[in-house]
Amino acid sequence: MTRRDRMKASDIFRESNYVFSKNVPFWEAFPEIKNFRIEVTTLSEGSQFVNYTSVYTKENKPGEYIDCKNPVCYNGGFSIGQILREMVGEKQTHYEGSAHCQGYEGSPKGRRRYRSCLSNWKIKIDIEYK
Repeated sequence: MTRRDRMKASDIFRESNYVFSKNVPFWEAFPEIKNFRIEVTTLSEGSQFVNYTSVYTKENKPGEYIDCKNPVCYNGGFSIGQILREMVGEKQTHYEGSAHCQGYEGSPKGRRRYRSCLSNWKIKIDIEYK
């Protein structure tokens, strides 16, 4: 593995077998959503400050996780799916918040932990329900 081959949160999620749930397509997970727009602005990748925005729509759906781009971060990213589940559960139509990386900077296979990842994001979500 190279320095850029560390598994991210979505990789680990895809390879996991959960006892009480399963991985399903976006529209199966959120049948009550008619339309949405998710704007994720990356503020930092590890210790580097950046500022770029990714937009997700029904044509460009996110997965369960937005991955961290820090090349030395293992299990990095945050769960956009969890935020969406909370919004749908409360019938929220708008959300603004932030997320910090759940991963850590470590060895390529994640066995050695050097420090928590410093990546973070600003998130805006708008949902239209059926």
